[in-house]
Amino acid sequence: MAEREIGVAMLGAGFMGKAHSNAWARVYFSFPDLKTKPVMKVICGTPEEPLEELADRWGWKETSTDWRATIARDDIQIVDIGTPNFLHHDMAIEAARQGKHIFLEKPMAMDLNEAKEMLQAVREAGVKAVVNFNYRRVPAVQLAKRLIEEGKLGQIYHFRATYLQDWLVDPEFPRVWRLVKKYTGTGVHGDLNAHIIDLARFLVGEFKEVIGVWETFIKERPLPKEAQEKGEVDVDDAAAFLARMENGAIGVFESTR
Repeated sequence: MAEREIGVAMLGAGFMGKAHSNAWARVYFSFPDLKTKPVMKVICGTPEEPLEELADRWGWKETSTDWRATIARDDIQIVDIGTPNFLHHDMAIEAARQGKHIFLEKPMAMDLNEAKEMLQAVREAGVKAVVNFNYRRVPAVQLAKRLIEEGKLGQIYHFRATYLQDWLVDPEFPRVWRLVKKYTGTGVHGDLNAHIIDLARFLVGEFKEVIGVWETFIKERPLPKEAQEKGEVDVDDAAAFLARMENGAIGVFESTR
């Protein structure tokens, strides 16, 4: 039985907000021996989103459209940020300033400078923060990690990883926010390569040098609310690179959407 409860706020009610909601709803059922039980206090989104329906479906007690007010609530100890990338920086820094722990969807930030500012805010506030690289917890990855650490695989010479999707093959697929640099910061490299880069660091170690290429194949797409008009796609559809790791291993990485 849990010794205490901890209040959770979910910022973002889109795809990742729903995925995280499902996870929060299952935490205590999957790990009943936890000493701390997460309580799903509030989900925060935009006025256009069906927040009441989402709250009822996933088990959130309340809804909100004001993320600053949500973070400031006294009954919130963890802020889960699952919003579009351009919002991560301000939300994370505000959460840190308010003394809240942070669970942050990847990619961490729009660029390196934002990431450094977020890290500084977390360190100054003395709160805990984690970026959601969920594939680290896949049982096969955990087994690989253990085998490597136990020396059962010997010296690691190669790391090869691909993350291949096809949801952008259709040129008539609309230009959603993930295809606009001012909202996302990066294309498939930060979206999918981020995962396999993290797995390389988790399993093999740090990078020493890289060389790569990326390409935007479909440079214009229909606008979501104005299908007769098209807008520029200014992020990468596909990215591939070679790497040399600090331990001498070499890596091959590829991703596409």
